[in-house]
Amino acid sequence: MDWNGLRVHFIGIGGSGMSGIARIVAARGGKVSGSDYHDSSILNSLRTIGIEVSTEHDAKNIASLRPGTDIVVRSSAVAENNVEIVAA
Repeated sequence: MDWNGLRVHFIGIGGSGMSGIARIVAARGGKVSGSDYHDSSILNSLRTIGIEVSTEHDAKNIASLRPGTDIVVRSSAVAENNVEIVAA
């Protein structure tokens, strides 16, 4: 898949699986952003490669992505009633 220029937002980006996928998408040209509940060394490492990360789940994180977000990815650790999922 051609990720170049696609805007992808990861909800629950701080886990080992989601952060790894986010890195791959970014390396292949995707414009990646994400959110997680707690700051961590994983989130800091994502920031160093240009991924925008929020340390709170808030509907404004989704609203700020419009227009233009192509894909929203949810970690299985994030509940379906999460405010960002509902806003998406």
